[in-house]
Amino acid sequence: MKPILRPLVVAYASLSILIPAAGLPWPILLPAGLLALLAIGELWVRAVTGPPAEAGIPVLRTGLVVLSGLLTLPAVALLLHPLGVPVRPASLIVGAALLATALALVALLRRSARPGLPEQRPGGDLGWRARPATRTAAALLLPVLLALAVGGVAIRAVERGARPELPGYLTVALNGWAAGIRTPVAVPAGGLTVPVRVTNSGLPTTTQWLRLRIGGALVASRQVTVVTGKVYALSVQVPALPADGCLRPVGISVGGAGTVFYARSGAEVQGQAARSGAEVRGQAAQSGAAGRGQAAQAGAAVRGRAAC
Repeated sequence: MKPILRPLVVAYASLSILIPAAGLPWPILLPAGLLALLAIGELWVRAVTGPPAEAGIPVLRTGLVVLSGLLTLPAVALLLHPLGVPVRPASLIVGAALLATALALVALLRRSARPGLPEQRPGGDLGWRARPATRTAAALLLPVLLALAVGGVAIRAVERGARPELPGYLTVALNGWAAGIRTPVAVPAGGLTVPVRVTNSGLPTTTQWLRLRIGGALVASRQVTVVTGKVYALSVQVPALPADGCLRPVGISVGGAGTVFYARSGAEVQGQAARSGAEVRGQAAQSGAAGRGQAAQAGAAVRGRAAC
């Protein structure tokens, strides 16, 4: 039972040192993390392959211990993710401790299932000499230790290094019913109220000009204060447009951010409907006169579009 309880105790002691609340320096955390992984790797091998007599060559068993220990953290993270637990240092430590406990129980059950099986020790019946085994184990462990040391130093350097702040932004977007604008909007004779949404994320609190431009010309403006991290719902009054059939870009901007949609006069749309009804009645009364009237209206429309 001692060969199983010994790595379990080492794993518990090493994981307790890694608790973030301890606040220990990384020269202590790095060896503790390595010992915890090796101890859990030993439990992996004992739970899966059994005692050393079943695992075969001692050098190969050492390689399995190192490989199993390195795969422990990814395995715990993959188990925590579907459970909805955030993958953080504390959750990884608790998961590794629970995994070590489960592996120790499996190893004890495997050992109790074969009570008479002897354990093989280095230099036993297979005749493996200690020097080649030590040399091979060093060849396996040294790259792992070097990678962990370099990786630990690099991670600490990244954590302590300066991090650039994310750039802030200011956005202006159509809001409410105006968010669904896909075609030119008809502006009635009394004007049109357009809701907009202004978002300030990460920029300092400033006072900007809210401007309304129609066809590139500035129509109205007022000052608004945009506080950092706030979202504002504003309303902009678009005045009536000339009834000349022209499509005009309507731009709403706050500072350097803005949005644009196209609009035309609602009176022009109603006039076109009235003229269409008059044309139909004119065609029923006198086709010739109606034809001349249509030609005249078409010419006027063409001249009006040319004036846009």
